[in-house]
Amino acid sequence: MTKLVLKKILKVFLTLQWAKELPRQGFIALGFKRNEADSVAAHSWTTAMLTYMLGQQMVKNLPVGRQDGQKLDLNKAIKMALFHDMAETIVGDVGTFVKGMAKGAFAGVEEEGLKWLVKDLPTATEITSLVNEYTQRKTPEARLVKLADNLDALAQAKGVPAAQSALKYFKEVYHITKIPFHKTAVEMILKDEVEPERGWQKK
Repeated sequence: MTKLVLKKILKVFLTLQWAKELPRQGFIALGFKRNEADSVAAHSWTTAMLTYMLGQQMVKNLPVGRQDGQKLDLNKAIKMALFHDMAETIVGDVGTFVKGMAKGAFAGVEEEGLKWLVKDLPTATEITSLVNEYTQRKTPEARLVKLADNLDALAQAKGVPAAQSALKYFKEVYHITKIPFHKTAVEMILKDEVEPERGWQKK
């Protein structure tokens, strides 16, 4: 790696630090206090983690309905999850409900913000292509990442009084992901059928 390439990578890396302090505005708009809303960086990390864990099982057990007969490309899905909100570092986070009101007006802004952020990276084309694929929601990888994105938001919203009226949204995206266990996962979280692991605290 040349020093010039390293410099370009570190420039983007240092810019991405801003995402650690960037709250997800959809939660703020719902009335969350700042300490109740996660950051864009935290959301991207947990979304990528869940994408990996769910995707492993899909690769192992469920041939995804591609015409070419291939299974889910898990490596591709994980990278997509890591990059899916990368543009928000530049353009800020706009809540889902506001995006719905704008009827797609923000899509171009986010696309340009991402292009500007990664334009000097050797992997710029791959990153922009993956994010574009995610926004289209047509591939198994994009739908899996959307599922993980949805469940992460639900986990953050669950239990916060200000979000109770919006919980119904999480039941309205099954038709986008088309993954059978999506509905089951949402119901398990909403009905408190699963809780965080705390067994280690008893030892």
